[in-house]
Amino acid sequence: MQVNDAYSPQTPIEGVMHAFTRIGRRLKAKQPGDTLDHSAHVALFVLRCSGALRLSDLAARMELDASTASRHVRALEQLGLIRRSPDPDDGRAFRVELTEQGVEQWESSARRRMELLSAAMDGWPEEDIETFERLMTRFADGVANLTDPATDKTWADKGWAAVAPRLRRERRTEDFAPGGGPAAREHTDENLENTR
Repeated sequence: MQVNDAYSPQTPIEGVMHAFTRIGRRLKAKQPGDTLDHSAHVALFVLRCSGALRLSDLAARMELDASTASRHVRALEQLGLIRRSPDPDDGRAFRVELTEQGVEQWESSARRRMELLSAAMDGWPEEDIETFERLMTRFADGVANLTDPATDKTWADKGWAAVAPRLRRERRTEDFAPGGGPAAREHTDENLENTR
């Protein structure tokens, strides 16, 4: 999908829609260092937040049909990022979970996106970042309340809350931006801390 970034929204709502279109396509796109596509990243995110799941539960949380989720599982299993294990509650079924390599892959990908967002807010006063986070959270809650089924989707919030502090604490050992060196890396780490 090609979006004309020169488009000038006529209303604030159009402006919000246009901004999300521009941001969404960029966050879903492969970042430098990514080896997996967006759908694989989503599968890893679900398993990182939820732990071991039956295939049917993974498909439901990804909002996919079972056959599509099964294809993702096979591909990720071949890459060594997830493994199958017997379901202790049903000997006929299996569960899938992340391997250590899968955890590392997801965290590395999430870190790259956090660094991109942090770099995009470089130079913003801390109060602006806090206001932006508060408004974005309020907006996300409003959209979720209107669009999500009445089922419990708090697994993603709980899962992200558990892994985000670790991502903020860890330091990258390689450069993440063209021309970026240790000083740039330190500056981005400071920005990540400021987004808490």
